[in-house]
Amino acid sequence: MKIVFTSIAATAALAMAMTALPAFTAGAQEQRRDNNVQPQYNTQVQHPDYSRNKYYALGNREGYQDYGRKTERTTHRHTYRNDDDRTAHDYGYQQGLHGTRGYHPDTDRR
Repeated sequence: MKIVFTSIAATAALAMAMTALPAFTAGAQEQRRDNNVQPQYNTQVQHPDYSRNKYYALGNREGYQDYGRKTERTTHRHTYRNDDDRTAHDYGYQQGLHGTRGYHPDTDRR
């Protein structure tokens, strides 16, 4: 009889421990997640809309040609009106070099 009561008490204690264990481990995991939270930074640079800039279109065409040839030009011999046009050309070239065809109002009819 003593063995029966002991086994019932052990089963009850085990059942209580099993019900409390998930709540305890969930709290510990949640705390660990909070400690490992790292700030999210936006590393993508936002560029102005160069879609109407002729130097962007020129750079994109040149970059896409080089993408097809699997080469990269080291120099670009163009006369730019200002630094914004140079930046637009460089951005368009990089887009084209990665295989992205940019929007050009004369050729892209969407």
